[in-house]
Amino acid sequence: MGLLRRATPSSTRGRLLLVGGGLLLVVVALALLALPFRHAPAAAEAARADLQTAKAALEAGDVEGAEQAITSARSHADEVQGAVQGVGGHVWSWVPVAGGPVRDVRRLGNALDDLTSVAEVGVGLVSRVNSDRSTLVDDGNVDLEVLATVIDDVDRVDVLVKRASAELDDVAEARLVAGDRLGEARNEVVEQMQPLVDGLATAQPLLAELPLMLGSQADRQYLVALLNPSELRYSGGTPLTFTTMDLSQGQLSMGDVVDTSTAPGTAQAIYWKKVKGNPFHRGRLKVLTSTMAPDWRVSGNELANAWRSLRGRRLAGVVVIDVPALADLVALTGPINVPTLGTITPDTLVETLVGSYDEYDDPAQRKEINRALAPLFSERLLSGDPLDTAKVLARAADERRFAVYLRAPEEQAVFSDLGLTGELGDARRDYIGVFTQNRVPSKSDYWQRRAVRSEVDVRKDGSAHVRLAVQIHNDSPPYVRGGVDPQLGYFTRWNFSSVLTMLPEGAEFTGGTIDGQPFAVRRGNFYDQTFQRQSLEFAPQARRELVVEYDVPAAATVEADGSLAYGLTIDPQAIVNPQAVEVRVRFPQGYAPGALPAGWTPSGPRGVTYRTDALETTEVFEVIARP
Repeated sequence: MGLLRRATPSSTRGRLLLVGGGLLLVVVALALLALPFRHAPAAAEAARADLQTAKAALEAGDVEGAEQAITSARSHADEVQGAVQGVGGHVWSWVPVAGGPVRDVRRLGNALDDLTSVAEVGVGLVSRVNSDRSTLVDDGNVDLEVLATVIDDVDRVDVLVKRASAELDDVAEARLVAGDRLGEARNEVVEQMQPLVDGLATAQPLLAELPLMLGSQADRQYLVALLNPSELRYSGGTPLTFTTMDLSQGQLSMGDVVDTSTAPGTAQAIYWKKVKGNPFHRGRLKVLTSTMAPDWRVSGNELANAWRSLRGRRLAGVVVIDVPALADLVALTGPINVPTLGTITPDTLVETLVGSYDEYDDPAQRKEINRALAPLFSERLLSGDPLDTAKVLARAADERRFAVYLRAPEEQAVFSDLGLTGELGDARRDYIGVFTQNRVPSKSDYWQRRAVRSEVDVRKDGSAHVRLAVQIHNDSPPYVRGGVDPQLGYFTRWNFSSVLTMLPEGAEFTGGTIDGQPFAVRRGNFYDQTFQRQSLEFAPQARRELVVEYDVPAAATVEADGSLAYGLTIDPQAIVNPQAVEVRVRFPQGYAPGALPAGWTPSGPRGVTYRTDALETTEVFEVIARP
């Protein structure tokens, strides 16, 4: 049996010195391993600055400058990775307490590396799509092989972005040693990445369908209709001029431009397959009256069916664009020369095409101008800067001046997600949609001026009573043709309109007046929405007012804390002079509105007001009042 030995002070000190010496060696080793970390922050900042420079260069169209900046960014990103991903970084990542920040630094380095790779792929994409080097589109034809490389590159970018996002998701908001500095850096990068993430979510579904739409597997034909807002349908301008786009293996060919005088049957009432549930299609109709439904998902389908009945060919889709939107496209590439008119600028195109009927004694002259302008859409669509063109068309779609209808449901869904299908806005809470339709053929909608006022009394249960007043002024000039105004045709100053008010889901009419006199409201249903329409006639300079009153079952939602969240969507009609809108909302006794959306102002202790002199795009609002 061994003897127990009592430790002496000197032996204890020896052990402590050995342990301390060992720890010191570890600390020294870790310190030496950490030396490369000193250069990482500066290199990371330099890489980020280079990427910002590249972004600015691309936005300015300087592809070479962007390439140089990205080359520099790659050098700095590699320096960061060399500093934090080596042996030192690996060892430090396992050290208690200090290891957490090190792991976060390594994750930030990985994200920077991936985002630099995104930039490298992206600048190549821009070169192929949107630069002088681009070969994607040539003389209106799309190179499907180049498009395939674009799709592959976008998919590669998506992989890199998702990988970078995963690295950033693992970075802690705060660490014991580093505090919240790394978390703040992560949040800044995530914020800067968000437009890229959103862009990928938009681009990838579209690119997946694009080859088929360009005729990669089977030939496609699309109808292009030019809309004239001086003669309105509920959906917008009347389609008076047509052409077709045929696509085969990316190769584009345009059909003849036709109108009511050159396309037999367009002015005759015919049968075609009705879109199920469309209350605005009854019996025989003319192609020119096929687009009465205010939602282009329905009107586009009706127009496609009408054209098939007229011409015997099934269309892949319909594209509609009105004259003001066409003027915006023309603005991208400068003035144009039109036979019989000479040079037309974007500023004069609308007035020339839809506001100057008195200058042409022969209607055939007007139709000749229309036929000359119709091909401009396809020419401008497939020439110039595609990003600028996309922005113009997106804006036009927001204004309901441009819409796409596609037969294939998956293709239609992609364009719907892009906001390009001319759908009516969300009507589940409060909704305002006022549309007029020319009942007696004329061009007098060019002078129509409209003001809409909605007075909303919200109740505690979220329901509301609404008084909607529509004031219309036929602001037409004197008749100049001599003799008596015929009250129809190209030169009349009279306007015979059908006024359609689309209301929220489940709305119940409680009454209405026309110029102060009560009338019986005739209720209709457009899928989930309620509507009423009244026929009114307007002498030159006449002003008339239509008022409808109704109850909305759920204009506001009742929140968990008792607050009322009033929701409102307002849809415009694509008229020459955008309508004015005023909305006054009053909440129940004991409620006070909080922070207001842009365009809204307080009006009394419980009231708020929204006002615009020109409603050009669909507007969506939520106003919260708390007890």
